Amino acid sequence: MNITTIIELENREVESIAGAKLVFAQEQIEENIVETCVECFQMEDSEDTLTTEEAMEKVFNRLQQQGIIPPNVIDFSFEMPSCERLRSINQETDIPQKVILSYMS
Repeated sequence: MNITTIIELENREVESIAGAKLVFAQEQIEENIVETCVECFQMEDSEDTLTTEEAMEKVFNRLQQQGIIPPNVIDFSFEMPSCERLRSINQETDIPQKVILSYMS
């Protein structure tokens, strides 16, 4: 039997654990549809960037060190904030606020 565990993290939690800020890209699909997704992570102390894979590997390893993820788990997956959203002309675009990390044990 496989058991899947899902950990839902706020953007600010992921940024704190990774030591880097989420960098979002937005693309206008149609007049009222904007796609927002994470492009990369910007390191807090420098101009260096991390790919989403590198940053989430850091998050996974830190959660494992803290005992939140068992030490025998070696593989995981994640979903970054990304969505197509409708908006009115005058509305500011909301940035999705959750990162999902999951693993099987």
